[in-house]
Amino acid sequence: MSKRLSVTGTGDSLFVADFPKEYDAELSEIAKVIGENDIKITNLETNISEFGDFGNAYSGGTWLNTEPEDFKYLEKYGFNFYGTANNHVMDYSYHGMLDTIKELEKRGYAHSGTGYDLADASKPGIIEVDGKKVAVIAITTQFNDASKAGIPTPKMKGRPGVNYAGYTKYFQIDKEDYENLKKIAEKCDINAQRIANIKTGFVKPDPEGVYVFGGVNFCYDGSRPVTVCVQKDKERLVNDIKEAKKVCDYVFVVIHCHTMEGKSQENVPTHFRELSMACIDAGASAMIGGGTHQLRPIEIYKGKPIIYSLGDFIYQGMRVKYFPADFLHKWGCSENATAYEGLMARSHGGKIGLQALESSFITVLPNMVFEGEDLVSMELYPVSLGFKREGDMNGLPYIAKGDEAKKIYDIVDRLSRPYGTDFEFDGQKMILKIKD
Repeated sequence: MSKRLSVTGTGDSLFVADFPKEYDAELSEIAKVIGENDIKITNLETNISEFGDFGNAYSGGTWLNTEPEDFKYLEKYGFNFYGTANNHVMDYSYHGMLDTIKELEKRGYAHSGTGYDLADASKPGIIEVDGKKVAVIAITTQFNDASKAGIPTPKMKGRPGVNYAGYTKYFQIDKEDYENLKKIAEKCDINAQRIANIKTGFVKPDPEGVYVFGGVNFCYDGSRPVTVCVQKDKERLVNDIKEAKKVCDYVFVVIHCHTMEGKSQENVPTHFRELSMACIDAGASAMIGGGTHQLRPIEIYKGKPIIYSLGDFIYQGMRVKYFPADFLHKWGCSENATAYEGLMARSHGGKIGLQALESSFITVLPNMVFEGEDLVSMELYPVSLGFKREGDMNGLPYIAKGDEAKKIYDIVDRLSRPYGTDFEFDGQKMILKIKD
């Protein structure tokens, strides 16, 4: 049995429609890079169903779904693992989520992140290659409470849903503002219902040193981290990694995180770093992040890579085929409007939104090689999604070259260097300088 294992992963495959014929050559080139690896991971940022019978009353921001007949286009990249834990899993309610699981299983793909109860959603996808067993666990920190998978009781089934890891956010203010919040709350009764619910036992009292104002946590500057993991969720994930490690040679974690800390999406949230380090301490070989639709830093912790976000791998946000009336009405359209008309209304004619941000259209494709427990090499291929391209080619990934590749390298270098991560650029790809 070879000790060598090669792994790649991508950011969000926000994939909702077919690919044009003129994309074939670029698809083949990027599929070849992906195909050099044993383990090929992507986050499925959509559902695979006939629109799940109906749209849910809430969504992950945009109701996302891909018809099963179009899945063959995503298959061309050659992925052998699909993460399904993200904030869109319930866009088309239980039907959409469960149809996605059935489609992946029908096609024989390893997957993780959603399931028929929490134990099922937490279960890793297993890939066997060259005599090695590799586990991949998918989890999201971005979720609606109604999408959380549940635990069964002796008298009740567990609830289908997503594998989740929650966090608590604290807004840091000085003591004067802290006391002023209490005065404002007293004047306007913003906390009146909360106080009544505390008295009747439906809500827990404010934690020590924290004042909850209108459902938002405030504390003195620096008295708590800005964000902190929900400890029982972290402990559950750590235990899942340890259990997987007992029967598998490698464990990888795919994590979907939107949390913005401070004023920039580039900033790594405290809870994400806390969770990632706990996972590696438990035996994970790498953390592969996405969710923010843009790149974030790469950190090497105890010799293992933490990729805080790979951004988007595919972005077809303007090609969604259909929407429930909720979306169309929200943006001033009738229920008879097309999805595109709704999207144009929301985006002010394409002027604002993710499709108007160049950062949504760049990523890197990591090729990581492990020998036993050790990461022995890591190369990043710069990838563009064609920000300036028009029509159906917009949002589809290709290997960036020349000045475009150098521009992506400069972003990764700027983000990662403060974390002690050093890459060199050979004109085509970024190569990690592994420290002794």
